Amino acid sequence: MAEFSRLYNIYWNIRFQRNKNLKRKYYRYAADEKKHPIASGVDPEELRLICRTLAKQHCEHAERRLKTYRLKVTQDPISSCNCGDGNC
Repeated sequence: MAEFSRLYNIYWNIRFQRNKNLKRKYYRYAADEKKHPIASGVDPEELRLICRTLAKQHCEHAERRLKTYRLKVTQDPISSCNCGDGNC
């Protein structure tokens, strides 16, 4: 989770920011920061679910979706392949 430390910081600022203009600014920072892990090979769906969980810290549904997605990927890694042909 060390590679997501900057995202944790950005989403903390989003959660506790009251000014809507600054909140939008941090969402733009988050969008730029999400490009780096995706380029390095992180699963985009898992990253989306992580960011959703970080944006709404007390949302049980977001945490539950992330946990079920991680279980699905670890149980069935071939069908959740991102390369398209399933021969990973």
